[in-house]
Amino acid sequence: MRVIMDHANHIELTYKTIDLDGRVPGAGSIDFLRVEEPYWQGRIYGPFVRVRYALNGVEQEAEILPMDVDKGIFLADCNGTAAESLRPSALKIVEILREHAMQACSKR
Repeated sequence: MRVIMDHANHIELTYKTIDLDGRVPGAGSIDFLRVEEPYWQGRIYGPFVRVRYALNGVEQEAEILPMDVDKGIFLADCNGTAAESLRPSALKIVEILREHAMQACSKR
């Protein structure tokens, strides 16, 4: 988990990382690596997550793909690849996040 201050809202968010481990089909030269879910005071904070990716096999350290989990869409284009063409990947990520949430609930 990583802790990041959101200075605009004056809150401290914790990001929980979920590895995608090649479970999401890429789009052309894009490979999806992991999802970062924001938490505030121990609860998930909103429907948005950050998706880390690699372009041509190189992780884009300074870049993220914001995603709306409720809608199952990316909120930005990725290096010229339209967000709409990434929709199947977004839906697979939503499925993985749901599986992860179910596993977390069953462990409690």
